[in-house]
Amino acid sequence: MTYCSIETLNKAQKRIVAHKNGPALVIAGAGSGKTRVITHRVAQLIHSGVPASSILLLTFTNKAADEMTQRVGRAINNSTDQNKIIHGTFHSVGNRFLRQHAKLLDYKNNFSILDTSDSKDMIKAAIAETMGKPGKFFPKAAVLQNLFSLAFNRNGSQDMILTVPYHKRNFHLDQLIFSDYPHFEEYLETIIKVLAAYRKKKKRGQVMDFDDLLENWLELLVVNGEELPLCRQINQILVDEYQDTNKVQAEILLLLSGQQNNLMVVGDDAQSIYSWRGADFGNMLEFPEKYKAVTYYMEENYRSSPEILDAANQSINYNTRQFEKNLFSSLPVGEKPIVHHVWSSEDESELVLKSILGYRDQEIPLNEMSVLYRNHVQSAVLQVKLTHAGIPFVIHSGVKFFEQAHIKDITAFLKVLYNPLDEISWMRLLRLLPGIGNNTAFRIFSVFLDQQAVRLTKENDSLNKLIPKKALHSWNVLQECFQKMLEGKISPSNMIGIIYQNFYRDVLFSSFENALQRETDVRYLEEFAVNYDKLETFLNELSLVGSSILTDLESEQHDNQEALTLTTIHQAKGLEWDVVIVIGLTEGLFPHQRSLETEEQIEEERRLFYVAMTRAKRHLLLTAPLISSSYFKGASQRSRFISELPDGSINKVVHKLDDYSYITRRSSTQFYF
Repeated sequence: MTYCSIETLNKAQKRIVAHKNGPALVIAGAGSGKTRVITHRVAQLIHSGVPASSILLLTFTNKAADEMTQRVGRAINNSTDQNKIIHGTFHSVGNRFLRQHAKLLDYKNNFSILDTSDSKDMIKAAIAETMGKPGKFFPKAAVLQNLFSLAFNRNGSQDMILTVPYHKRNFHLDQLIFSDYPHFEEYLETIIKVLAAYRKKKKRGQVMDFDDLLENWLELLVVNGEELPLCRQINQILVDEYQDTNKVQAEILLLLSGQQNNLMVVGDDAQSIYSWRGADFGNMLEFPEKYKAVTYYMEENYRSSPEILDAANQSINYNTRQFEKNLFSSLPVGEKPIVHHVWSSEDESELVLKSILGYRDQEIPLNEMSVLYRNHVQSAVLQVKLTHAGIPFVIHSGVKFFEQAHIKDITAFLKVLYNPLDEISWMRLLRLLPGIGNNTAFRIFSVFLDQQAVRLTKENDSLNKLIPKKALHSWNVLQECFQKMLEGKISPSNMIGIIYQNFYRDVLFSSFENALQRETDVRYLEEFAVNYDKLETFLNELSLVGSSILTDLESEQHDNQEALTLTTIHQAKGLEWDVVIVIGLTEGLFPHQRSLETEEQIEEERRLFYVAMTRAKRHLLLTAPLISSSYFKGASQRSRFISELPDGSINKVVHKLDDYSYITRRSSTQFYF
């Protein structure tokens, strides 16, 4: 028996919704209506007599879970049943289990949950407890927080939970550091001790961080699974975005599904792009064999034109580890994707600007246009050009390039050179020195105010007596940096190089988990500054760009104001626009240089390219600069993803070097200090 609204589904969707019992894998291609299928599946289960309270719906955001259950309520016209569905993220449902049964793990049911800030503060306390005052370049608490979480999400397992006591579990942290963070190898033994101290403090204080919600839930299921009332209550499990699950989440599902094995997982292996945060691509590939599951395919795309899908299919077919599928569309014929071969990133930005203006002339609103890129750094030049052209833009779900912490740190040095009494910049700069907090920084700045000048010399007794002993070395290095920057005519670009190489690099690698990516950003800023011959002009440009960008919240508050979207491809997943422009298709940038070591990494980069292409509904532009930046190794040829597209699936435009009038200026700057 079915309810009437199922008739609105296509044949493939109907088969999935009507699935009886047992494990099922749904390969839901991009734009194929997976949310609609999941909600209809839940509605059909309830309509056929399955109690709503026995259905578990797991998603990756609480917002998505709430929206799905509301749609179920509308479909079955029963808000009471809608509210009985157990739904939420893995973490929120894990919390629900633990609130009922925490005593089985020697926790009280009123345990507290640490947010990110609380967790960081407890790690700081664990550092102090373990080693007193850490060395100058010992990783900061925020860096350790990311390391601990990544090790757990990659390596958490039933075996470790059964054989290793809670406070001794380090989830092969040593392997993670050796492979991904070799600059921390000298601190490995101490880092493991800090982790043990952190875990002891959490247990002693009856608190859990977000990873504990999964770890302790898994332990609860391993030791007591069949005895838990919630486990006996759950009869049907549906999981959205299964390709993004990690090893721990997969093991939780295995235990939850139990003997009834009524587990349906929905996802798209071609959109698995989050291995860097612990997602395990193998969970989806191994599911059919592991569960002896029925596999369904959703291949009809309701978003993109046939031409865009044809190019996307051609690209992803180069991957060998995947479920073979072929997306198709019944939408009207459109234009083929256009690949622009340009000379440089400057030419690329000029082309993007002209294209956006051209689409506006076709009456396509800015809200229906997006520029996608592999890394935020690639949008810096474009942000400047859009600002000068008066085109409003919003950077989606990410910090603006020029407002990232490490970029603001670097520009603080330049700002105090330009304006020696800039309090905000001095405070930011001084707090980078070990042992200097807000109070000491303000006392140092007060000396500058009293003297109405900045004299960073050993003869300045009023100043030197305020410098803590642990900051003396860094203070002396800072003085040397300023002296170098004031010698002769030093350009803004050279200033950035002096600051970074002599002072800031050590700060960066001890403060940020993704230091290598941030180093790339700083080097890009250095090269970007080459285009400005005066410090004043450069700083004014940065301020102008920063003030012109709408945040996500501001964009939502000004619904009537059109704004172009700039976003990384990772942040664009799940979204769509009429016009999508993918920039930076240069080897070493996309695919990224750090993803060229193994075929597995390259295939994930190709999946990322596939995600970018399938965000477009009507128009897809791909730009491939031959030279993107001298700092990106391997950035001397266009991306392999461009060459893999058959000529018949794209329109190619090759721009000559003299198509653009941009000339790089390399001049010096005179300073008065």
